[in-house]
Amino acid sequence: MNTALWIFFAFFALQLLSSSSEDADTTNWNAIDCGNDEISFGDNLFVWDVDADYTKSGSNELVRTKTSRGEFNTLRAFPGKSKHNCYNVPIETQRIRYIISLGFYYGNYDGLFKPPAFDLFINNKKWTTVNTSKNDGEPFYEEIIYQNKGSVFFKICLVQIKDGGVPIINSIEMMNIYDELYPKMDTNATYNLVTRINLGGSEVRYGSFNDEIYNRIWSEGVTPYASVSGFSDFDPTPENHPPIPVMDDGIEFNASSPITLITDLPQLSPQSAYIVLYISNLLSPYDANKTVTIKIEINNEDQGKVEMSSYYGKTTVVTKYPVMVSGPTINITVSPDWLPSDDSSFPPTIAAMEVFTKWDSDKSAAARQYFSFACPMMMILFMLFFGA
Repeated sequence: MNTALWIFFAFFALQLLSSSSEDADTTNWNAIDCGNDEISFGDNLFVWDVDADYTKSGSNELVRTKTSRGEFNTLRAFPGKSKHNCYNVPIETQRIRYIISLGFYYGNYDGLFKPPAFDLFINNKKWTTVNTSKNDGEPFYEEIIYQNKGSVFFKICLVQIKDGGVPIINSIEMMNIYDELYPKMDTNATYNLVTRINLGGSEVRYGSFNDEIYNRIWSEGVTPYASVSGFSDFDPTPENHPPIPVMDDGIEFNASSPITLITDLPQLSPQSAYIVLYISNLLSPYDANKTVTIKIEINNEDQGKVEMSSYYGKTTVVTKYPVMVSGPTINITVSPDWLPSDDSSFPPTIAAMEVFTKWDSDKSAAARQYFSFACPMMMILFMLFFGA
């Protein structure tokens, strides 16, 4: 057997060992199948709990247009105009960060063909406005990284807006994380996920045959660039713990033209972004002595250069934060810093990308119900001081 085949089988064996050696600690995870009356096991191996113990309002419903994922085939709807359509989910009281992921899918459960829009609050602060018609009406998630500041539960509320229809929710998932994940984030701040994409490959999520230990969803990457596959390195603790199936494929650089990745930004106003690029060498011959420098631009502004080793399979994690951006899109351009006359043949690939925006929850609007007492008092004081 020649040397190349030995290297191939060695990488393959290590790949299998690595993917099965680190299991997720699901002890403090919460997974709630909203609208379901029975506890069930999902295909991602953890238990989906019923939601009756977490909320006392709303009604259980079945979607009419089914999906392959069971948790999206049921939902809880809140037809009343109460501002207390809330879930109270117990959590650890320590100052621990959580990934909070909420699933939404209308599925024409009411037969009206009118996907609703409504406001979403967490711990009495507005998180976002959910529009269930986005993503072409297919299931989607709203995700944040949130710091628990000593509370015993998270309070998640769905609030009707004018002409928005009946709020709905399909799933709630909460996973505790620690400081080694996204280490450059301010641990006292909240970060909204804009995109997490597996470039060059299909969707990857927590399951029995990969090492995604935080229940993150790496969506399938669809780009005009050539896809390549190979073997990434086997460092057991790379920054942010990207799963091996994500790092084993990517999109290839071209010396004559850069790669530009475009992602939609929900808000038009300027905001601080946290951008992570996962760059691997999946094609170059095994050579630890060569290097290549890549250039990064975000919205046409220079973000500096990064030097990479040409070591076969080596993964480089590049984090840019804070980067001030504004909508409607973010354009991220990456190119090797070489001239066409260079004889360097090292072709790095971008395996994945994550984009977050920072949310200052302390400055976010409070839920409207908490103004119900203040507003009448202000009117009384106005009449006392200025009335006839």
